Amino acid sequence: MKSATEKPFFVIADAGSDSNLSNETVIEKGVIPIIAARANSVGNILKTEKGSHFRAQYIPRIYHRLLGKLYNLRTPVERKNSNDVIGFNRSKTPTRGSEWAKIYVSISNIVSLLTALTAFKVGRHDLIRAPGAFRRLNI
Repeated sequence: MKSATEKPFFVIADAGSDSNLSNETVIEKGVIPIIAARANSVGNILKTEKGSHFRAQYIPRIYHRLLGKLYNLRTPVERKNSNDVIGFNRSKTPTRGSEWAKIYVSISNIVSLLTALTAFKVGRHDLIRAPGAFRRLNI
């Protein structure tokens, strides 16, 4: 889905997305790929203080010193995604290709919003981020 107002500056992803094609696709869109490289990757590989690896040829040199901090921005996103995978059993969702990825993200966001709305409507604000909370709800 394209935003009508803003374009992302970075794409931050774990090593599961690591490939030359992934990095080049992100660059073609005019975005900087902060995609972790696998530990056994070859070529011009940058390593952060915490041991993360990145393909240097795809990241402008001015960001090399900030890679660790930029990559840490992934943490809140991973928390939300892990909640979706465990709570909504999304680990088996086919996500190959950009169209499936868009569908996956859209469904995840819709279900998260519906969970939050349900928690609010039944007066259980503590369950806003609890996807399994309404499985046995009697209405």
